[in-house]
Amino acid sequence: MLGVLLVVVEGWGSALPYLYFGTFGGLLLMWTYVLVLYRRIRSLFGEPYHRLDVAPDGLRTKGSRVSVRLPDGRWLRTRLPGGPRVQLAGERRLWVLGTGPRVFVRPPGAMWVRSGRIEDAPPAAAVPAGFVPRYATPPSRDPVLAAHRAFQARRSAVTGVTLLVLGAAGLALVSSLEDESGGIADAAGLGGVAGGSAVFLMLGVLMAVGSLRIRRPLTEDGWVELRIALDTPFVPRARTAVRLTGWAWYPDGRQTRFKLVADVSLAANVAVTGQLWLLGYPPAGKPAKAGLPGYPCLGSFRPA
Repeated sequence: MLGVLLVVVEGWGSALPYLYFGTFGGLLLMWTYVLVLYRRIRSLFGEPYHRLDVAPDGLRTKGSRVSVRLPDGRWLRTRLPGGPRVQLAGERRLWVLGTGPRVFVRPPGAMWVRSGRIEDAPPAAAVPAGFVPRYATPPSRDPVLAAHRAFQARRSAVTGVTLLVLGAAGLALVSSLEDESGGIADAAGLGGVAGGSAVFLMLGVLMAVGSLRIRRPLTEDGWVELRIALDTPFVPRARTAVRLTGWAWYPDGRQTRFKLVADVSLAANVAVTGQLWLLGYPPAGKPAKAGLPGYPCLGSFRPA
């Protein structure tokens, strides 16, 4: 209603309706999608996961789309990013939540779920997924880790380009609109669009630079296991990055306080096992990359 009122009062020549519809319209669409998914999964709270073992010839892929043959001959369709797809090709196991035509799936070790559908056949042109051996490899040759980092680099690049395009379009819109009325609302609208566009441009540059950093090849030739003790119990609250603090013991007996910023899957594994894996042996007091051999999760380890 506020957007319609702004159009009536200010007219389409004003920048304020564009700012309102662009900002709050996008937020409304995003949260509508999130609430729809939450409503679906909320009805499954309290139900157990079902283990689904994948037959040697029961896994097919087409891009990010993954199809797994069920014991009754039907197919479970879902989408997985690069790292979990490679993990599934080697581990050949999924956890399924729900029993109807629409379910949720979770790879082993993940703290997130993806929606899936039960269909009679896999997508057209889907090809059998080759088996990926599951054995200990250095970080520089870990296929799951390599696929996960490639996905992160692509996502950062796409996000950066999108933000740059939106920022440039916003600045172009501001420069093309004429402030005929000279009103406070119109000036505020132009200033808001210009300020938001500048923020988009800055974030786009940061994401593009981050994508280039992720594309750097890993050079670490071994995993180092640390024993850890957390300051407080870990409670998963979000799928995004979380921070853990506590004490860590190196294999040579050194101990140090640490801060770990990691995705929620790695944080949960660290909290449950009391182990933290570093990519390579870092010098004393220096930060290092953290991960989990054979699983698509990463983090940043910093001694305090």
